[in-house]
Amino acid sequence: MSLIGNFKSSSVRTSAQRPKCAQCFHLLHVSRVAAFLILATIAATSPTVQSSSAQTIGAGRDSSVPSSGNPRNGEKVFRSQTCDKCHGSQGEGLSATGANGVPPLASTALSLPSFIQLVRKPKGQMPAYGARRVSDQELADVYAFLQSAASPIEHGVSISTNTKDGQRLYTKDGCYECHLSHGQGARPTGARIGPPQIPLSAFVSYVRHPTGEMPPYTQKVVSDEELAEMYAFLQSVPQPLSWKTIPLLHQ
Repeated sequence: MSLIGNFKSSSVRTSAQRPKCAQCFHLLHVSRVAAFLILATIAATSPTVQSSSAQTIGAGRDSSVPSSGNPRNGEKVFRSQTCDKCHGSQGEGLSATGANGVPPLASTALSLPSFIQLVRKPKGQMPAYGARRVSDQELADVYAFLQSAASPIEHGVSISTNTKDGQRLYTKDGCYECHLSHGQGARPTGARIGPPQIPLSAFVSYVRHPTGEMPPYTQKVVSDEELAEMYAFLQSVPQPLSWKTIPLLHQ
């Protein structure tokens, strides 16, 4: 009797617990379905999110290269970065052969991205200009300035052939005191300037707005025409001989 009673009571408890177990199973099934739906939703939307992120990054790369520039500000940047010292005031370059030649930049056929790349990673002796020194927007302004400078301007003067007057003015204005008698220069006083390795426009620009300890020479002190005559005199100075041609150094 006790065994039968125990069996009946056990059966009652089991049957009483069945609804609870069924309810748990139902809740577990619902939870699995809900989790599946959530994962399916994430999987469906993730390509869109990735695509949106890719588009944002791509747009950032494209926008890093400005589409247009300000020519006036470009001219200021061109001068402040001393680009005119080698490329001329209008980017006309130096028409010379060999290592002394500087290619023209005015009205360049390069695209803006190619121009920026050239400035960032130049070839030859030109130093690299990093983004910290000049931004892409500033380079876009310089590019706009160079594109507007279709006709190179030599400050309204042409190169003179009057070397005698140029030498006289060179001495009169005291240029020899730093650059020596024929522009050969000396490290303690001044750089070598004869013969010039820059175009006349760059020569005039540098004399007007020099760097270092050289004082500026305004129009009141020396005119453009007089500078052109000095330039002609300095151009007549022969190139220095290589040390290899000096017999004494080979003994």
